[in-house]
Amino acid sequence: MRTAVLLLLALAGAPSLALAQTGYIPYFGKNQIRYDNFQWHTYQTEHFEIYYYPEIEPHLERIAGYAESAYQHVSSELKHDLSMKLPLILFSTASEFWQQNVQPGAAQEGVGAFAEPGRYRIVMPIDEPPDLLYRLIVHELTHQFQFDIIPTGLIRRNMPLWVFEGMSDYMTGYWRPLDIMTVRDAAVSDIVPKMSEMQDYGGFSNPRLIYNLGHAAFEFMESKWGKEGVRAYVFALRRSVIGGSDDAYQEAFQVTPEEWDQQFDRYLKERFKPFRDKERPADYGRDLAPDPRKGKFSNVLSIEPSPSGDLIAGMTGNGRDREYDIVLISAKDGSIIRNLTNGFDQSMGFEYLATPGGRWNSVPWMSWSPQGDRLAYFVRTEKDRSLIVQNVVSKKIEVRVNLTTIDAPESPDFSPDGKLIAFSGMRESEADIFTVNLETKEITNLTKDKFAEYAPTWSPDGRSIVYLTRVSGNEKLFRMDANGANPVQLTFGTHDDGGAQFLDANTLLFASTAVNPAEPIEPDVAKNGQIYNIWTLDLKTNELKQYTDALSGNVSPVVLKDTPQNRVAFVTYFKGEYGLHVLERREEITKVASSDFGSPGPIVDFQAPLMHTLVPDNQKKKGKFDKLFLEGRPPVALGVTSGGDVFGGTQVTFTDVLGDQQFNLFISSVSQYRTMNFTWVNMEKRLQWALSGYNTSQFYYGQLEGVFYDPYLSQFIDRDLATATRTIQGGTAFAIYPFNRYRRVEVFGGFNRYQESFNDPLVQQASDDYQQEVYGQPLFNNGNMVPLGVAFVQETTIFREFGPLSGSTMRLSYEISPKIAGMLSRQTFDGDARKYFRLGATGLLALRARGFKSTGDNPDFTYFGGNSELRGYEYLQFVGQNAFFANAELRFPLIEAMATPIGILGGVRATLFAGLGGAYFNGTPFKFWRNDTTLEQPVVGYNNLTQEVILGPAVPVDGLRLVDGRGSYGISLSTFALGFPLHFDWSWRTLFNRDWEDVTFHLQGGSEEFRRPKFTMWIGYDW
Repeated sequence: MRTAVLLLLALAGAPSLALAQTGYIPYFGKNQIRYDNFQWHTYQTEHFEIYYYPEIEPHLERIAGYAESAYQHVSSELKHDLSMKLPLILFSTASEFWQQNVQPGAAQEGVGAFAEPGRYRIVMPIDEPPDLLYRLIVHELTHQFQFDIIPTGLIRRNMPLWVFEGMSDYMTGYWRPLDIMTVRDAAVSDIVPKMSEMQDYGGFSNPRLIYNLGHAAFEFMESKWGKEGVRAYVFALRRSVIGGSDDAYQEAFQVTPEEWDQQFDRYLKERFKPFRDKERPADYGRDLAPDPRKGKFSNVLSIEPSPSGDLIAGMTGNGRDREYDIVLISAKDGSIIRNLTNGFDQSMGFEYLATPGGRWNSVPWMSWSPQGDRLAYFVRTEKDRSLIVQNVVSKKIEVRVNLTTIDAPESPDFSPDGKLIAFSGMRESEADIFTVNLETKEITNLTKDKFAEYAPTWSPDGRSIVYLTRVSGNEKLFRMDANGANPVQLTFGTHDDGGAQFLDANTLLFASTAVNPAEPIEPDVAKNGQIYNIWTLDLKTNELKQYTDALSGNVSPVVLKDTPQNRVAFVTYFKGEYGLHVLERREEITKVASSDFGSPGPIVDFQAPLMHTLVPDNQKKKGKFDKLFLEGRPPVALGVTSGGDVFGGTQVTFTDVLGDQQFNLFISSVSQYRTMNFTWVNMEKRLQWALSGYNTSQFYYGQLEGVFYDPYLSQFIDRDLATATRTIQGGTAFAIYPFNRYRRVEVFGGFNRYQESFNDPLVQQASDDYQQEVYGQPLFNNGNMVPLGVAFVQETTIFREFGPLSGSTMRLSYEISPKIAGMLSRQTFDGDARKYFRLGATGLLALRARGFKSTGDNPDFTYFGGNSELRGYEYLQFVGQNAFFANAELRFPLIEAMATPIGILGGVRATLFAGLGGAYFNGTPFKFWRNDTTLEQPVVGYNNLTQEVILGPAVPVDGLRLVDGRGSYGISLSTFALGFPLHFDWSWRTLFNRDWEDVTFHLQGGSEEFRRPKFTMWIGYDW
């Protein structure tokens, strides 16, 4: 959005002119901020050009080894080599990764990295543990091999998402327990879709499911046709999607797509057959999670019990708001007691509730204070996350700690005295355990080492902390003193453990993928298992007990102390949905000793297959304009405007590898009016700026009798003859400084040459004569000027696919062109404010007010009308040096979706609208409304000899009426067709007084003709 904002201003030439008419996408945009100033360097290896900054250099040698190891692995698997070195762009942490400019907006919460096909760039943070970081590189590198084998510029039809992502996960050769869980669940629950027909996410609520089914699909190919079969499918797919073949399945496997789907379904059922008889959530009793059929909440992802055990804080999905919410759930019957984060998150002072990323709900997300009155959790605020401590009774946020020195904090846990909160977070790309003092805000690092630590839990006496450490590729439980001393490993083995809770002073409760080591298990069954179940560990005897034997997985176990015999609540997964179940204490299924899984010994961290030795000569500082290249294929736009004019245009963009420097050439034409603009945009720092040179011509309708020309001529000058052109040549410098995600200041200055005139020379001559006689100078501006300006922009709007839903936006600007050596001079004020009040799920009341005023020797003028601004009137009908309009619109859904012979089309929304507005030039009489009684004479004709108007007999007019103002109201239907938002308006114009309308529009048919309903179709988004 930041790039779009700069280009919008730069391509406009003159900001006041550019914003005169509401655009196709009429929003000002939120800010994507470059919080940090990165000092980029490059390092060359055999297959990569690595981009990094000094904070990453201590990790450079290790990551170079990971990258070259990944290349060797993927290349050998596919028997394919790339002909170029791949740019590998590294960021230290996720919050810095989100600031990238390669594809603004592509990096966000939930995106671990991305591969860009145009220049084969891989962009990623390095804040994962070593083994997971290596696999992340393998995943993204596989995408680049895919892009090389199947060039995106040649694709005839879309590649299925499951193919792209599933193959990349398959190449890692690794299953996370929570990923294999979703495939096992889908296979046993019989919800596996037909993969050959699958597009996007398939409508599943869990977006990871499609990735994971794709992963399993490629394992199926290997199991049946070998690795050569995988390669054959990939290259057959190349021919299929670029047009050389119609059926990749037939070519690669000699089966039809339907037969392949059937075989894959049978493969999954057979693969997970040993798990069919394991426990399902129904075996634990009633599901206490919210029922999405009865309300807006669905799934419970993570839970935290109140100290009394009668309430459970649950993180749940809010389908109506499309956000996570924290709700208080009754531990007895599952009823929702209170929503602690009701409404949109930004109304509470943060962007969204933060989650733990790849560890997901195997670690805690929240913590309840020992007193039972407050809940702690993490949220995203600007670049960083903040710790929130909220009163669960009043819902007031009592403590807010902005953790600006720690990246990605997660899993808060109150100390027994309530004074400290322990949590995990990252410094220098390494995860450690920290504490924060809620009174002093002092932060202490307890585990500053090379291993990744997560999910801290205080012991009941506050003297020690139990936490997870990733060692040898698995998450294991450790214990240390409260000051970080004397760490001791508690669990062992090649399985994963989840975050722990204290069942009592000597017993830990946690989820684990462990299985009884004394019971023999087939290797394939072990691989397909990795099932999280509920376990306990006796800290005195080191005895482990297993209490569940789930089909899918049970995670996030907590202790409910609402009965003498403590109960255990946990999150379940079945048929693609997360549930909440409570387990009464029962006999264990398995009892083993901790030592049965292993014993303490030296911890060996992950090592990549290939070691790399840093070559200092291959390091250098990146130049500002190194390796500029064409950004994608220049788009070509061609169409017809709402006014019936043919338009076309294209934009050519050159950029550096990082996307920080952009050079844009923009050319467009509307009818015969052409625009050419060349812009350099610099986005490498928080202050973004651009330099632009342009030659632009725009048109409007100067059909204003009594202002531009003698009223007598109005009978001869129709709308086409009144077409006027404004041509601006010059250059401008722009700068944007974002204060935060929602507010920014824009400044600009430059030199412009103005040329304004009617297209028809006779109309122009008549206009010049009339304006000189009445005003003593022309209203059109012709000459040079030096505009300087500043604008404040705020955008808090929450959008849906149809447009705004809630929030507000405004733009307030001031421009001055000083009087220098005979140049044109003026001052211009421009304001546009909008407010959206949500009604129900997707309905809203939208209000807008726009005002414009220009003064000085050569004042500017703006124009508006038609489309979304003042419906029912002609396009750009209103012109003036002073202008304003106000709109009120009630927007609501009529039909959610439409089934048509050509497929499912977008839904239909309705709008009840009303608007008022007007425009006038300085020195001309203007009265918006009046409410008295007057005698008025209508214009009944013109005397062609004297060129004077002929007035009819005077008639009395009384009551409220718009004099020079104009109003309209009506109804509009809107839908999407071929990706374009289409509007069908039925408008009624009004001056609120029929007698007055009869006088004002006597020659045009009076009130009856003026109020005749007008149908209009236009294209564009609602403001």
